[in-house]
Order: sequence, then C-alpha cells, then structure tokens
Amino acid sequence: HRVNVEEMREALDAARRYYSEWFLPFPWRELKLSEFPALATYAQGFPTNITFSEGIGFLTKSDPKANPAFMVTAHEAAHQWWGNILSPGEGPGGNILSEGMAHFSTMLLIGQVKGEHARREFARRIESRYGDNRQADSERPLVKTDGSRAGDDTVMYDKGGWVFWMLLNHMGRENALAACSEFIRTYRDTADHPVLQDFIATARPHAPDSSAYDAFVRQWFFEKVVPEYRVKDAKRAEIAGTAAADTAGKSLWEVTATIENRGTGRMPVTVAATAGEAYDEDGKAKDDYREERQTVTLGAGERAELRFRCTFKPERVVVDPDILVLQLERDKAVAGL
Repeated sequence: HRVNVEEMREALDAARRYYSEWFLPFPWRELKLSEFPALATYAQGFPTNITFSEGIGFLTKSDPKANPAFMVTAHEAAHQWWGNILSPGEGPGGNILSEGMAHFSTMLLIGQVKGEHARREFARRIESRYGDNRQADSERPLVKTDGSRAGDDTVMYDKGGWVFWMLLNHMGRENALAACSEFIRTYRDTADHPVLQDFIATARPHAPDSSAYDAFVRQWFFEKVVPEYRVKDAKRAEIAGTAAADTAGKSLWEVTATIENRGTGRMPVTVAATAGEAYDEDGKAKDDYREERQTVTLGAGERAELRFRCTFKPERVVVDPDILVLQLERDKAVAGL
C-alpha cells in the first residue's frame, strides 16, 4: 500500500538518526519495513527488517493526537537497539529492557520529531492503557515481571516505558542517555544477557545524586507503586483593592486547592492554576495560555494545601500539566474553578 508510507519513512529515518545519536550508531547498512496482510495485526523488528501488518501501519489514520503509523514504526525501529543489538536475558525484568525501552525510545522520538504536544498525547495514551489493563492484585514490581501473569504486558510496555521516561527526567537527559549508551556498549557483544538489575547498576554512576537515584529505583523498580492524585476544594477569588493590581492594571486572583495522593509512591509533581488551552487542534502552542505553578511532593495518603496568585483569571487547577509523572485516573487530577 501507498498509504502512510511517507510518515513511516519519516519515522525510520528519524529512528536511524536519533537512536544512533542517543544509544549507539546503527551497525547495519539498511533498515526497512516489510508489509504483510492484516490476517494478524502486529509488527516485529528483526535485525534490519521490520515485518509490519497493513492493519496497524499502512491502513491507519493519523491526526495530531495520534500518529499510529509513526508510533509503531518508532517502537519497532527501537528494537534494533533494544532487542537485537542488545539481547536481554530470559527471566524477570528481561523483557522490560526490550518492550519498555522501545516505548521509552518512542516517547523520545515523538517529542524530537512531532513536538511536545504529540509526546504528551502518546504518554497519555500508554498511561491510560496501563490504568485500564493492569491487574492490581497480581501486578508485581518491574524487576519481577516476566510475562507469565495477566496484565504483565501493559506493565512491561506501558509502565516500563513510563518509568524509564521518569528516570530520564530524574537523572537529567544527558546523564540518562549516557547510561543507555554505556549499557548497550557493555552488553552488545557478550553472552551475558542482561536483565533490569544490570541496567540499574550501569546507570547508577551517571546519576548526579546517588541517594536520590537509589530512592527512585527502590520504589519504581523494586516496589509496586503508582500515584493517584485528586484536587479538592479548588476555589478562586479576585483580590479587591487597587493595591492588588499589577503594573498593567490587571486584577490579581487567588486560587486555593488541596492536592491529595490517593495512590502510592512519592514523586515531585507540578501543580498549575491555568487559563486557556496550551495547544490548539494542530498541536501548536497557543499564545493566550496562562499558568502559575508550584511543585509538591506527596507520599501515599498525604495532602497539601496550595495557594496561587495569578495575574489572569484562572479556570482550572491541574496536577502534572506537562505529563511527566505516571498516575492513575489523570482526568480526576484536575478541577474547574
């Protein structure tokens, strides 16, 4: 088919360029897609050749909120590095180095090529899929997940990709990518096939703060955590009096809200009082969007009362407006004013 070929080629070219920069130079001469009929709907990334069902690439529809042809191509291309150049070990935590890292790489590539709005939409999508498909009672920590239980797939793909993304933001982009590169270089030509603990050990020296790194690793890799935020008692009030006006003559508004973590885990998370939409329907940043931000760190069952002063009339309070922290039921982590 000719449909979506340019978008898929764009993803292949970008993957070969940026994954080579971020992880390891692509070692082979070609990278191609081979289409097969939609008798099955999957793709699989063999060395240099991605077999690709027409039903999830060539015959799908893309829009600014969903670029399935680009996304699946980016994911499968990532397996050239995470699965082929580096071949994970069989056992708990092994497949997360393949599927979780492929989703992480896809999130990076979408942000690089399609922009921040598209990156956020992809992050939302896989976060929602994790929330819908996880089996909370039988879910295990990432280091113990092996694909043998119902719900393991979304943990390996979706939660795994999200945790690597949060680790990148925790360590700093340059440090995290250096760790990924060292990891692949260390294990690419060895019979010692690594699992998740090997990645953790390799990445630790690249962390600016080893104690903070250990705390992140302990809860996200060795425990089963996921926050779930709620916004309660959100109110706004215009501050009366001329002394409350800014130099441009605009009124000041005060917003108060209580933020609660009904889930588990402890992460610093941004909370914003906002007005307008950050992006338009085409994914372009809007000039009239306004926000006032604070950062709060809440453990399981903890809450904090926040107070904002805004030089605009705020419309809502949003937890994690940049989509940087994995959470359950994100749509409930916002309150209108």
